[in-house]
Amino acid sequence: MQVGDLCRVIKKGTHVHCQYGEYVILLEPLSPVNKPLPEKVLYWRAYNIKADRWHDYFTSDLEAICK
Repeated sequence: MQVGDLCRVIKKGTHVHCQYGEYVILLEPLSPVNKPLPEKVLYWRAYNIKADRWHDYFTSDLEAICK
């Protein structure tokens, strides 16, 4: 996964408003506080198209649709 990829949320219960099945565009990789990005990005900030706002997601909660 990389910035700009279109993904679908594949896990239920990740946010207060369930976003299962909604599409997001990856904005930036996130790293734990004061640590460099790991080789495999674990978290992403992404723009949710339906909600019209950004949220943070675990990589395992997303499925790449289009690169």
